This record gives sequence, C-alpha cells and structure tokens, in this order.
Amino acid sequence: MKQKLAWVFAFGIALLLMIGCQSQYITGGKIYIDQSNYDAAIEQFKLAVQAEPNNAEAYIWLGKAYAHKKKYEEACKQTEKAIEIDPGRLDALKKDQSFNYWAVFYNAGMKHTENKEFEKTVTRVQRSLDFDSKSTLSYNLLAFSYMKLKKDDEALKTYKKAIELVPDNIDSYLNLATFYRKNKKIEEEYEVLTKARKIVEKPNWLKGKDEETIKKRKQEAASVYIDLGNNLLKQEKPNEAEAILSKAIGLSPDDKDVNFNYGLALMGMEKYSEAMKSFIKVVGLDSLDKGAFYHLGYVYLKLERYNDAIDAFTHLITIDPDYCEAYINRAFAHRELGDKDKAYDDAKAEIECRERKGEK
Repeated sequence: MKQKLAWVFAFGIALLLMIGCQSQYITGGKIYIDQSNYDAAIEQFKLAVQAEPNNAEAYIWLGKAYAHKKKYEEACKQTEKAIEIDPGRLDALKKDQSFNYWAVFYNAGMKHTENKEFEKTVTRVQRSLDFDSKSTLSYNLLAFSYMKLKKDDEALKTYKKAIELVPDNIDSYLNLATFYRKNKKIEEEYEVLTKARKIVEKPNWLKGKDEETIKKRKQEAASVYIDLGNNLLKQEKPNEAEAILSKAIGLSPDDKDVNFNYGLALMGMEKYSEAMKSFIKVVGLDSLDKGAFYHLGYVYLKLERYNDAIDAFTHLITIDPDYCEAYINRAFAHRELGDKDKAYDDAKAEIECRERKGEK
C-alpha cells in the first residue's frame, strides 16, 4: 500500500513539474512580448509546445509572437495547429478583440501573392474571412487569386460577393471592371463602371469626411473616370471619353497616376500635345518614373520634336540602362535628325540590351 501511495505521489509531483514548466514558459513568453522582445518570446513558446505538444494555448501564443515579427506564414501555421488540436478555439479567437487574426491570415496571403503562390493565397485568405466575413480586401485578393489560377467563375462570383456585402466599396467595382476588361467584355465593364460612377457622384460622397478620406475618395473617383474613359475609347466614343477623363484631372490635378493614365488616354485619341503636358506633369512629380519618360519621348516623336525626344529617352536610359525600347526610339530620333552614326549606335545598343536580358 505504501509503495502504491509513493508511486502516485511521485507521479503527481512529476505532472505538476511538467505543467508548471509549461505554464512558466507561456508566462515568460508573454512577459517578453510585453517587452517587445519577440525572438525571446518565440523561444519560450517553443519550449511550452515541447513541454505539452497538445496544448492549443501554447501554439496560439507562439503564433502571436511570430505575427509580431511579421512572420505571418509561421503565425498562421501555429494558429491552425491550435485550431486542429481544439476546433472550439476558432470561435474564441473570433471573439478575441485584443489581437487581429484577420490581418495575420490576410498578410500571409499577400506574401504568397507576391511569390505567385496563388493556391496558398486562397487557403490563407479564406481563413481570414472567418475573422472578418465582410472584408472587401479579403474578397478582392481572393478573387484576384482565382483569376491567376484561371478559375474565372470563382473569381467573378467572389468579386460580386464583395460588392454585395459592401455596395459602396469602389475598389471592388474597379477590380470587377478589370476582370471584365481582361476577358474582353467591354459592355459588362462599362456597366460596372457606370454603377461605380453613380456612387462617386452622390452629393454626400465627399461631405463630412476628414481630409485623408476625401483625398482617398477623390483618387477612387478619378480611377473610375479613367477606366470609364478608356472603355469609351474602345467603344469609339472619343468625345464622351475626353469629357469623362477631364473629370479625373479636375478631381486630382496633382496625382501622378491620374495624370499618367490621362496621358495614355489622350495618346489613344492621338492628342499628342495634350498627352505631352500630362507626361511632363508626371515627370515633374516623379523624376524617376520610367514609364512617364518613355511615353513623353514617344509623344515627342509623334510631334516631330526629335531633340526633346532624345533628351527624354536619354534621361530614361540614365535611370535604367536596361530599358531597351528607349535605345531604338532614340535611334529613330537621331535618324530623323540625319545623324546616322548615332542612330546606328543606338540600334546596336538596343540589341545588346536585349541580349543582356536574355531576350531574342
């Protein structure tokens, strides 16, 4: 009897020591998190997991520590492990206002998107919706991933779901319009952009908002006008297109992207003098914008301002010596000015540029 009691007592002490160590590791990890010492916190929570591998709490805290280090995929893995061990934990995590689990899974999805791992993006973003079922960011990223995976039916359904849940989110309309544009469905794109236009032209769209929100909404409205104007150009309605595009500039006259897209649209209408002004505006706002310098050089060629074209392409080559198209366009300008030697040198430089880049 005494031997049995001694064994039970010894087992109890061992169990307490094990639980005590596990609890101690978690407590230590929490203290390190409070001190923003996330590497030390990770080590403590790893020890907690080793001490008790079936304790969901240890994985949850390990996931949090990884999230603080912006190691979102590792954070997701640990959180998913906790949910696997204890499925009931998911509901508790949804109610946890102290930690943004949606951001962890969404950011992991974004990282996979950057790496073109779209299947993994889908997995992570779908989980993010468990924590914010109306996140337009999640739905738009999910739909984009479906597009990349050539699952157009799923992409379309997801974009429409985003609009259904948050009917005034302009990004969702713009993304759906892009989907239709890539699939060459001009009428459907026009319909979506027209709906978006109605939203941004509501009297209260800009009223009662803070300065930052107003700026963002003006940019969104300008994007709607730019896309709608380009759509009208495809429909061979240049006058309507120009009227719409001018609205974009009126909203955001100093926005680089708006001016750039306006310039592209004007080029499409062969209004090269007006397009030139837009690209000059862009390079004034950003002296390193390669696309703006290239298109500025191009419109100078169209306007037969060959010296200006040479200056634009030379500036572009200075920024990026591997921008191969700049050489051949500068060669054209030199030829038109009668300088055959320089034209030949630039033509040769273009071939060498493409060889450096492994292009044919």
